[in-house]
Amino acid sequence: MRMATKTRRWTRSDLETLPDDGNRYEVLDGSLFVTPQAAFFHQYIATRLTLALATYCDRHGLGAAVGPGAVVFDENELQPDVIVVPRLPAHRKEKWESLPRPRLVAEVLSDSTERRDHNVKREAYLRLGIPEYWIVDPDERRVLVWTPGSTEPTVVTDQLRWQPRADLPALEIPLESIIPPPPAEPPATPAS
Repeated sequence: MRMATKTRRWTRSDLETLPDDGNRYEVLDGSLFVTPQAAFFHQYIATRLTLALATYCDRHGLGAAVGPGAVVFDENELQPDVIVVPRLPAHRKEKWESLPRPRLVAEVLSDSTERRDHNVKREAYLRLGIPEYWIVDPDERRVLVWTPGSTEPTVVTDQLRWQPRADLPALEIPLESIIPPPPAEPPATPAS
């Protein structure tokens, strides 16, 4: 049996040829990432975070928060769970690649994306100079906040704080508002 000695180098244009099958397809540095549709709890957390950020952005004219979004650069396209772009698109058909770099990118960890979110995607976002990258870890009930130049994340376990401009009040998001506590165990039934 022959083994492949060379793998294909993927580009962003290859994404157009992939099926619309519910998976999320991303390309980074020639590698294709395929992620299955997110579970309900994952999407619940991403939606809660997006709503908190969108409300703040709308109030202060800071652009738009959406989820999922796209970060396009060179031949790469990453699709984070939550993204804040500094302005609304000029018209409905404006493409992701014409938008400015995001102010904030967030990923919600899942079993299938954990290593990628912590490593290659984090490195890519920080290499691009994105001011903040958040990794929301529902299992540990924490958020890791990365900024360019940081060698270690800030670990947040109680309240997220985001202040994209010094002249604005900071957005403060209690973690329990985006990561609800685990459900209570049902009471034990007495043995008969």
